[in-house]
Amino acid sequence: MLSFVFFIDIERRTYWLYLLSAFFIAIIATWRSKNKLPLFIKATFSTKYWFNRSCYTDYQWIFINQFFKILVIMPLLATSLTVALYVNRVFMGSFGAGDFLHWPYQYVMITFTVVLFIIEDFSRFFVHWLYHRIPVLWKFHSVHHSATILTPLTLYRVHSVEYLLNNCRGVLVVGIVSGVFMYCFNGAIGFAEVLGVNLFNFLFNLAAANLRHSHIWISFGYLEHVFISPAQHQIHHSRDKKHFDKNFGSCLAIWDKIFHSWQTSTNNKVKRFGL
Repeated sequence: MLSFVFFIDIERRTYWLYLLSAFFIAIIATWRSKNKLPLFIKATFSTKYWFNRSCYTDYQWIFINQFFKILVIMPLLATSLTVALYVNRVFMGSFGAGDFLHWPYQYVMITFTVVLFIIEDFSRFFVHWLYHRIPVLWKFHSVHHSATILTPLTLYRVHSVEYLLNNCRGVLVVGIVSGVFMYCFNGAIGFAEVLGVNLFNFLFNLAAANLRHSHIWISFGYLEHVFISPAQHQIHHSRDKKHFDKNFGSCLAIWDKIFHSWQTSTNNKVKRFGL
């Protein structure tokens, strides 16, 4: 049975508030069409949508990775501070004592939050890009792309090796960025937060992030040049060859622009998901 922690942990995208927000955004998006709104409501609460072969595979990998997290990931997460302290020590050994920036704590907090968000977002993009470019990594990542029906829980449909790599990426990024800021500001760092969650992560999850893995097509229009929309991520999951290797980004679209993998949702349509 799926653990309720997925719906009560505010750091997870499937936290109940984020799901509720996505549901209301989907209602607003389909409100103008008398045909789309009833279809959306019917599809969302249909047992066929939540109980099918593709969803069963989602649930299986969630179950497997729950045990994997307890055995492997939880001890690993404690190493972010270790990485930060090591980076700080290396900088002190190479360049001498730090603490050469004396900003008000509020400025340090805002700067740290923004820098961490940008570097974290790029790291997510780049690792995702590598999953598609390196054959060995694609064998693991293809588990996620094999989903033929997308639900918010499809986010957690990942091979345990990919799950481990994603957590390692997070540990290194947070540790390195924190270590650099600790050196520059003598350890006086922190990030802007809402209810104990990084401000940008909270806003991202609240702004229809759950619709990225769903049957709801929502475009951001011109803003897709800046932010990846749910529709753009659905293009990433499309079985159509013209959509292959497009829109690797998590939040910002700039990385896909740089790597020439950006694809707008305008005049695009996804007929089927999967490999």
